[in-house]
Amino acid sequence: MLRTYLNVALRNLAKNKLIAFINIFGLALSMSVGLMILIRFQDALSYDKFHEKGKRILRITSDYQKKQDRLWHMASTPLPLGNELARSGNSIESIVTVYPAFGGKATAGGKELNLDGVFTTSAFFSIFDFPLLYGDFKTVLDKPNSIVLNKAAAIRFFGNCQVVGKMLTMNNGVNYIVTGVMDEPAGKSHLSFDAYVSLGSVPLLEKSKLMEPRQDDWFAFNAGYTYVLLKENAEIKSLSGDLNRIASKLNHINRDGTAAFGLQSLHKISPGGDYYDNDNARGNSWSKIYTEATVAILILLAACFNYTNLTIARALTRAKEVGMRKISGAKRYQIYLQYLFESVVVAFIALLFASIIIDLIVTYAPFNDGYEFIPSSFNLNTAFIGGAIGYALLTGIIAGAAPARILSSFAPLRVLKNLQTAKIFGKISLQKSLIVFQYSLSLIIIIFLSVFYQQFAFLSSADPGFRRDHTMIIPITGLDESLVINQVKQVSGVQSAAAFSGQFNGRFNGQTLPVWTTDDTKRQNLNYYFADRNFIPQMNLVLVAGNQFPLTDNPINESVLLNETAVRALGFASPEQAIGQKLHVNDSTQLNIAGVLKDFSYERTGRPVSPLALRTRAHAYQFLYVQTATTTKPEIQQRIGDHLSALYPNQVFSYDWLDESLEKSNSQTATISLLGYLGAITMLVASLGLLGLVIYTVEVKSKEISIRKVVGASERQLVKILSTGFVKLLLLSGLIAMPLGWILAQLFLQNFPLRINFSFGKLLACFLFLFSIGLFTIISQTWRAAVANPAGKLKAD
Repeated sequence: MLRTYLNVALRNLAKNKLIAFINIFGLALSMSVGLMILIRFQDALSYDKFHEKGKRILRITSDYQKKQDRLWHMASTPLPLGNELARSGNSIESIVTVYPAFGGKATAGGKELNLDGVFTTSAFFSIFDFPLLYGDFKTVLDKPNSIVLNKAAAIRFFGNCQVVGKMLTMNNGVNYIVTGVMDEPAGKSHLSFDAYVSLGSVPLLEKSKLMEPRQDDWFAFNAGYTYVLLKENAEIKSLSGDLNRIASKLNHINRDGTAAFGLQSLHKISPGGDYYDNDNARGNSWSKIYTEATVAILILLAACFNYTNLTIARALTRAKEVGMRKISGAKRYQIYLQYLFESVVVAFIALLFASIIIDLIVTYAPFNDGYEFIPSSFNLNTAFIGGAIGYALLTGIIAGAAPARILSSFAPLRVLKNLQTAKIFGKISLQKSLIVFQYSLSLIIIIFLSVFYQQFAFLSSADPGFRRDHTMIIPITGLDESLVINQVKQVSGVQSAAAFSGQFNGRFNGQTLPVWTTDDTKRQNLNYYFADRNFIPQMNLVLVAGNQFPLTDNPINESVLLNETAVRALGFASPEQAIGQKLHVNDSTQLNIAGVLKDFSYERTGRPVSPLALRTRAHAYQFLYVQTATTTKPEIQQRIGDHLSALYPNQVFSYDWLDESLEKSNSQTATISLLGYLGAITMLVASLGLLGLVIYTVEVKSKEISIRKVVGASERQLVKILSTGFVKLLLLSGLIAMPLGWILAQLFLQNFPLRINFSFGKLLACFLFLFSIGLFTIISQTWRAAVANPAGKLKAD
């Protein structure tokens, strides 16, 4: 029976090549989106599944709310919590703290490279299954200043993995001894880093003022991440009770806020959600997965509607076939299965073409920019193949269910008569309703793509609040900034030079510390950078109150500049009121507020500005900002490079331009490419559906067209008669989609303090663009029918 169904399906595909092409091509494009989402979904579910004791591993979370402030849900905890639980927790087999405060430029093996890592303990390698190539997992991080490198980092620095005992120097001058090398883990993890450093190093770094004091700070809830391994058969209620007792003690000490601790299973961390404010989960979040799946389903439904539309439109040509089969004794369910099988065959053929499209996308990665939309680690696997087959089967069933039900009805002529007047809404028939849906969806995507592109183009050119033109950035980690500045200033074409500890590249890359004014229970997290005195005027930062940094550093009475947002967050009524006030960092460090800067976009332009402080400290700078004249970039770069090479002949320097870096951070090229791909698919699918319906209409009305032409109708009149109904469908699509698209655009733009004005003219332009494509599709076929010779058709009839 299946062979018969297959033969009939292939025969009908061969007989109706154009209709088959429209169905297969449309489904293939739509299914390629679904396969992309399937790849991302599989990747999101793969995190931390390789840990043998994963079911017993929990992450401790924190909830904290100050009086008259929002409730903060944090995936992190204060650093002292781990030691306290280790002493009092009866249900805990092991516990580890992960403190993500290690990173920056590192020098080893004659190379200076970026190193991303965390502070932790040897228990990390006992709890989690990260294999060590070299080193004893029980003691590898017991000593201060010990460090474990992953395999890739060891090879990057030293060229091989046999590096135990070798030294690595960070940009703050601290030396670390390599005590272990970690092999590639068996899968992805949200805890994969370049380096793992002994947590015992932190007290020494804090004592040397190389780190902000967090080790004993019970109210730094955003400091580190705490993981516990429960004992076999231990109850979570016991651990929850211990955490509740600790929270009660904290709430008794701190009357200004309320703290609570929670527990989260390791396997529920990734995919993450939007619940935690500082989640360290990696991969997709559930909200993104649901959004992507919804988009894929909508696009797939549009293609399925094409199949439904065209199959129903061709029902009249197959009514005789159905009648003869029923007269021959075929049951309704047999005919139903035959047509359902045909749609499944079409879906599987489309799957083959969709797989080719996916292979090209994985190979050339057009949607990967800054992050991997399609994971580079993806390999064809059994689970994906099974999911793809199930996806194709479901697609075939969705596409073929309605045509199969209609065509298998007992009285085909009666059903076909009813079909022609079947209504979904208003006075629009079933087929036309599907066309309206497809074009409405296409227009909504085009509107959103237009808004997205215009918004980020606007952000790329918007004023960030500081000078960005003709500004070169040079990493100077570990170098004497005074010597470098003096050397660079000698270069012809250099106007000024200043030292800074970060980069304005679209994301905050400085440090954060909790500060308070007079009441140490009212703490405010403050982002900060180090900047020398010349940085403020060189970058055109505007002082709205107070003064610049003093001419000389004063460690005892250190000056700090705040932005306007920080002043408001700290409770000052005005910038002038903040001048001269003290900020407490810890019991021994105070910062004197010397000035207030006008807010500027130190993160991505268009994002809300967060509280920021600028401090000044010699040898705390990692970058040199060089203001140049209007000389060509390669020329001035060559001059500066020659002067720096003369000062440091063995040092390799790199150069970035601030305007190019900001433009790249705001370009969103990959996202725009992806939205363009989705928009193109929806337009193609909608146009293919419209094309198929127009072709069918022309075929059905070919005799009428011939008679009208014989009695004197002109080509223009015939085109108008054939096209009017379809043009009305396009106009109706615009009336439905334009308000919805405008609402979606406004919701998107509300996320940006700086945003474009999406006017009615821009909205209308999007509609006219899609309308012109639809109009071309209609007229290309109706004109062809209008100019055809009527004699041939009438003679045949």
